[in-house]
Amino acid sequence: MTALLKLPYFRDSKDLPAPLPTKSEILASTNILKGNEPWAFRKVVVVNEVLIAKYGQAKGQIEGENLLFFEENKFRGVAPRLYAMWKEDDGIQFIIMERLGGEMLEKLWPALEEADKTRLLAKTRELLSRIRELPHQGFFGAVDGTHLSHHLFYWSKYPAHVSGPFSNEVDLIKGFAAKSRLNAEDNDRISYVADFCEEQLMGSLAVVGRAPVFTHCDLQRKNILVEVVEGTAENEKDFRVSLVDWESAGWYPVYWEYFVAFISLKWDDDWCSKFVQAVDAWPAEAAMMKIVYQDLWL
Repeated sequence: MTALLKLPYFRDSKDLPAPLPTKSEILASTNILKGNEPWAFRKVVVVNEVLIAKYGQAKGQIEGENLLFFEENKFRGVAPRLYAMWKEDDGIQFIIMERLGGEMLEKLWPALEEADKTRLLAKTRELLSRIRELPHQGFFGAVDGTHLSHHLFYWSKYPAHVSGPFSNEVDLIKGFAAKSRLNAEDNDRISYVADFCEEQLMGSLAVVGRAPVFTHCDLQRKNILVEVVEGTAENEKDFRVSLVDWESAGWYPVYWEYFVAFISLKWDDDWCSKFVQAVDAWPAEAAMMKIVYQDLWL
């Protein structure tokens, strides 16, 4: 399968809410939504009332492809629209996107009432359920038919047996074992975790014939945008929810959304117990995958 877009990509000017910003205008923006930390290698900045820009060292063009994928499937309001995407000679990639309404849930959460949290998480579950209903294409991988973008699947040049795409869950777990052995070889040791994956995790994590589901792959409050709208009853709030940061999305195992949310938990407030109102819980699978994660990434 070929890529869904070729760089540079620029949407027809007739379909833009405002003129596209120049590179200088983007770099001059001081309204930084994400990436203000000294170690951040990508930034998301506000360009104006209707446009935002994401720029930094490229992770590939999959985020732009995912945004077009949603648009082609007539999913509006789930993710921002893509307006432009290009890469500079120095490897810096720029993505111009729709600026969705709302605030990050990370900022809103501490002040929300219990009823508001429940209602908001129900809206998030509804959105994720719609995404998971997107028909899969017969493999575990990205929308362009290439490797999975989550960092657990990274290896130099993305060899298919490590990074995908995979035809089934058995091959996906074998990919973790293969990466563990490559890591071990680089460090002149034996990977007992690879043996553990193949001998003991395979039967629990790999279900023969189970289909992949489309997955956001980074369900954290910083990636959930919430817009407060008029409620249906007196003094009752309602919410419009959308998701941002689609650079790792694709077709993953059914437990993957929960697992990635689980390993990002800081265990310092009630989000750790309430996020399961938005996504199906797979605690046993998450616990097993944490062993894999510690071996391959930490």
